[in-house]
Amino acid sequence: MKSLNKEPDDGEMRRRVGLEAVIDTYQTPLLRYAAHLLNNATLAQDVVQNALVKLFRQWQPGMRTDERLKSWLFRVVHNEAVDLIRSEERRKRHQQGHVAMVMTETSGGLYEDPRPDGRTATVLKCLGILNPAQRQVVLLRMQQGLSYEEISAVTGQSTGYVGNLLHTAVLKLSEEVRRMEGGAR
Repeated sequence: MKSLNKEPDDGEMRRRVGLEAVIDTYQTPLLRYAAHLLNNATLAQDVVQNALVKLFRQWQPGMRTDERLKSWLFRVVHNEAVDLIRSEERRKRHQQGHVAMVMTETSGGLYEDPRPDGRTATVLKCLGILNPAQRQVVLLRMQQGLSYEEISAVTGQSTGYVGNLLHTAVLKLSEEVRRMEGGAR
């Protein structure tokens, strides 16, 4: 068992230096990307931290910052963000189902009649700004919960292109929702 007070060996020091170089190089662009995907800087920090933890677990001495690593990091951040969005949607649906059940059981009792989520309705109205390919991948991903590979099989597009379509669509939708809600800059 390693002693906690033991000085790091040369290999461990090289590993730390390599990881620090990755963090210095990619942390800000990854945070910016995740914040735009999620429209939430705090959640973006969590997503980027998860990606860096995954990298830390896989980091081997001699690994370097290169285009493959950059692509991998952005893919992991994207996947983490999509997973977060999906889990938030599941949580919202579960919560809405619970409210509806309580309303039924209490015959209106202490609760107001639940109205459809206005933001969801706004996003659905905004789907018209997307081109057909973007709309298709958004609906398959968000409503049907299909993976990139499954969407790729349905659409005949590569998984990378599916990711590109989703990314572009999410940016367009975010901007349009903000505009519709009066938050346009």
